[in-house]
Amino acid sequence: MWDRIEHNGFEIWVLPVLAYGPPAPDTLWHYTAYFCRHGADAHLAGQSTRFQEMVTTFRSEDEARDAGYAEGHRLVDLATGRAPPHSAY
Repeated sequence: MWDRIEHNGFEIWVLPVLAYGPPAPDTLWHYTAYFCRHGADAHLAGQSTRFQEMVTTFRSEDEARDAGYAEGHRLVDLATGRAPPHSAY
């Protein structure tokens, strides 16, 4: 089921998906997600930005959802110029 949070005037939607097979106690998870401005029609071209993680696996549905939200926060901050400055190495 899709879940939504709000961040800096955007909605971040995340859907945890099974990595493979039917649910079992040791099932691994991925996520698919998108972000859009409040009130946008996310199904119209240019109204949302989609992203997903289909390589890294997560040990639970909640872990996949949290990873999607964290990546959504990062992408929204980059899109709005609110990303923290890079550290010097």
